[in-house]
Amino acid sequence: MTFVIAVLLLSSCSSIAGKDHSSEYGPAPLLTFVFDDGNDTDYLIAMEVFKKHGAKASFAVVTGWIGKKDYLTASQLLELQNDGFEIMSHTVSHPDLKGLNDKLIESELSASKAALEGIGIRAKNLVYPYNKNNSRARDIAGKYYRSARGGRSMLNPAGLDRYELRSYSFSHNIIKMKALIDNAYSEKKWLIFYHHQIDAKIKVSGRNGDFILGEDLVFKPSGAAGKYTVKGICPFGSAMYITPLSGTPQVNDSVTGQSSGATGILDKVYYNEKENIDELIKYIHTKYPDMRIVTIDQGLDIYNIK
Repeated sequence: MTFVIAVLLLSSCSSIAGKDHSSEYGPAPLLTFVFDDGNDTDYLIAMEVFKKHGAKASFAVVTGWIGKKDYLTASQLLELQNDGFEIMSHTVSHPDLKGLNDKLIESELSASKAALEGIGIRAKNLVYPYNKNNSRARDIAGKYYRSARGGRSMLNPAGLDRYELRSYSFSHNIIKMKALIDNAYSEKKWLIFYHHQIDAKIKVSGRNGDFILGEDLVFKPSGAAGKYTVKGICPFGSAMYITPLSGTPQVNDSVTGQSSGATGILDKVYYNEKENIDELIKYIHTKYPDMRIVTIDQGLDIYNIK
């Protein structure tokens, strides 16, 4: 009896020690940036940053918003695609798919794909609105798309679920984002960041006049330019959210509204997402030169997802 127990224990330990963990790891560490909704900053800002580094990104487009104010036009989408960027579907009207019946889900997913194909876009992959999905949405997505991205704030291993790709929201905490990149590299997994409109938040004091939402801004002496997008509130000054169109605004720059003539002094830059994206790409190219920045479709190829 003692001998039999000993044999069983040895056999069990051997089985545990010899367990194959390879399915937990991907064939290569990858990073993908996905920009949701089809904002015009995809074209005005992201394209420039990624092209500068020889990298690619994916842009998920709500087809009902194409050509509307502050969103991508059909010609911009085609230019992005021709430059090697991926255009994904993000449905027609951006509904919560979990709240729709099967017929409406199918309409959103099929009509979005058809609309993109109608302007010459190869839409192979999907992003669920709000990252929300269920088994019905995933099943219907499988009829029209190669994959679909959700949320869940996790890395993607080799045995990933192609219709619930995991992703992390783009954060202003650069240290945290670099740590996620470090983890993806060490574990040989696929990290997907998702984001929306690219902006910067600044604090402007000593204002003379009122800035107008939507107007162009000039920063001197840095020579940077931007567009005033949203008004914010902060202590001892006025917070402004801007689209950083060119250059990098610097503290102590004068700020002038090109339509209003209003002026002020730039006291603080809370964040600049254009600079953050640029810094992350440089981080990867410097620290992990063998870690590839890919589109969703390229990542699926590397992970042998047919």
